[in-house]
Amino acid sequence: MRKNYSVYMLVAFLITGSLIGLALASIMQFLITVPEEELRYLYLLAIGAGLISGAAIFLINYSFIRSIIGHFREILARIQEEDYSARVNFSGRDMIGLLADDVNCALEHLEEKNSEVLHDELTGLPNRQFLKQHYRKNSGWLARHRTAFLFFDLDKFKEINDRHGHLYGDKVLMEVAERVRAALIEDEFLVRLSGDEFLLVANLSADCMGKDLAEQLMSLFFEPFDINGTLQQVQTSIGVSTAPADGENLAELIRKADFAMYEAKKQEGLSYYLFERQGEVRESEVVEGC
Repeated sequence: MRKNYSVYMLVAFLITGSLIGLALASIMQFLITVPEEELRYLYLLAIGAGLISGAAIFLINYSFIRSIIGHFREILARIQEEDYSARVNFSGRDMIGLLADDVNCALEHLEEKNSEVLHDELTGLPNRQFLKQHYRKNSGWLARHRTAFLFFDLDKFKEINDRHGHLYGDKVLMEVAERVRAALIEDEFLVRLSGDEFLLVANLSADCMGKDLAEQLMSLFFEPFDINGTLQQVQTSIGVSTAPADGENLAELIRKADFAMYEAKKQEGLSYYLFERQGEVRESEVVEGC
């Protein structure tokens, strides 16, 4: 059975008020002469005044504590929704202020750790966990908004690693990530899924379709990358799925885009494949931006 601490507090305040009232009545009796027949009424009046004062002080404290607890509960609710930027908005030198400072320090640490968990260490890009959290926090988005998922990797990346070493390969990944990220516009983000696999997520409009995005992405690979002072040509294969046409489940959309990418790999050179139009593969082409 859960305890009701508010009742305990009320009883404590009432008892304290009563004792203070009795003490004041005793002091009055000591300082002034009170007729014997009026002593009873004096003590009853003192106890009544003490009870009222205790109840009033309890209500004031209860309201204040409830307000503070309500604020902390709002912070906890935001954390449960994975909003780690939440902060306690009051400070002070008393115990409540120190508690607020401690909570804010813990939240700053949690936000920092969460950012590390949600971002790729090598490229600084958001990772798969970020993607899951993003759509978990915005549940229903994929059902209401047309969104393109462009799954791509670097063709023959293993050969680059074998020929030049993994440090060189890491530099290639960093340069690819930076070039694509620099070309992103509002409401687009790039995710590093694993190894040399990336996912570009973008909202679609009547003027900008998955096909347009794929061609724009391919155009970023036409120029070679400067890797430690040497030019390295990198090619990519792109698979495209769209929501809600190809589904509303994030894992399903990624799987379909991944399947489309492997269909694109059957072509020679830069190519992409649209899952929603199975069998249709476009050769690389420079197009105007959306």
